[in-house]
Amino acid sequence: MPAEQRGTGTLAQSAQLQGGEYSVMSATTASKGATLDERVAARLDGLSAAERRVARYLADSKAEVAFASAETLGRLTETSDATVIRTVKALGYSGLPALKRTLQEGIRERLGPPGRLGRSLDKVGSDPQTVLARVLAESVELLEEAQRTINPDAFAEAVELIGGARETVVVAADGLGVLGDYLRLRLVRTGRSARTAFASGYLLADDLLRLNKQHVMVVIAHQVLVRELDVALDRANEVGAKVVLITDALGDALADRVSVSVSGPIGDTDTFGVQATTLAILDAIALAVAAHDRPEALTALEEMNRLRKQLRGEDGPHGPSRRRRRNGRAAAK
Repeated sequence: MPAEQRGTGTLAQSAQLQGGEYSVMSATTASKGATLDERVAARLDGLSAAERRVARYLADSKAEVAFASAETLGRLTETSDATVIRTVKALGYSGLPALKRTLQEGIRERLGPPGRLGRSLDKVGSDPQTVLARVLAESVELLEEAQRTINPDAFAEAVELIGGARETVVVAADGLGVLGDYLRLRLVRTGRSARTAFASGYLLADDLLRLNKQHVMVVIAHQVLVRELDVALDRANEVGAKVVLITDALGDALADRVSVSVSGPIGDTDTFGVQATTLAILDAIALAVAAHDRPEALTALEEMNRLRKQLRGEDGPHGPSRRRRRNGRAAAK
């Protein structure tokens, strides 16, 4: 379709062609308050074949689009970054950042803790036995799906990177921070140097300042990439640190910003997510890294057990508890 004809029909209501590019008319009534799906439906006939392919992808893959670059979207749609930007503007947005902000806000609202918990309670009811049965059944289904879908080569690469790193920095946000600290603990107990970087806002800068190319950053993110994680990824790319992404659906969207991604299902993202798969992946990573250097892992565990015995007072003939008993007997005499 010639460029001069692409501004006809419904498209002409929201944009005008100037010098071969679409100039968005911000005062257009048709664009105000319209969702992405509504914009695509209204303007699809006025787009070129390549632009229609991009528009359909934008509407069908909102979670990925919300955090992807124009270059990544061009690759995923087999077009180009210029075509992506042109399509976004033709849909009535000022640019890709504006569209991404809109999609991110929608995802955060839909996946916020109150909304997800409320939907979960609606689905499972209030009977404890029913809740337990449902969560166990969903966990089994997710683990079976993960066994079929997790890329073993990607997992092996993630283990190799973490095993060879001078230090592993685990970054997560909100509730996933608990899972991040779980991975840190498992790695430390097997002799690996690992730390977490969960501080929000400006305090995160302190944790990111020490990052360097000898480190590996593990990012745990599901559906939403919050600002802190976005900055952390930029910092890792800036200093040359390798990045391992543990995710459910952000692998393709962040492909150009991470070294490898391990993707596993977390179930219905509209409800209170079951993290059985994520925990299994983290356990598998920690165990595989330990196997990567078995002598060091065993030595670290033996040392940890020795320290635990000291804390329990089982610390041998010269330990503090034995000395206390001797001192007590001496005082009695």
